Amino acid sequence: MYREELAALAARRGWAVHRYDAKRVVDEATAHLGPVAVDVLDGVRDRLGPPWTKDHRTALAAAITAG
Repeated sequence: MYREELAALAARRGWAVHRYDAKRVVDEATAHLGPVAVDVLDGVRDRLGPPWTKDHRTALAAAITAG
């Protein structure tokens, strides 16, 4: 319910809203990125370290697929 209301408010402001399936978005981003996918999706944790988590990786994948 809140998700729909926030999306409607964002749309009224002209903001783009993208929804994603958290279980599939990493696979979609991997397909989109091709051979650099491992470096992009996993390399961030190697470079930044904690607290980079699976949730951050999923959010990064969602941003890649939304673009």
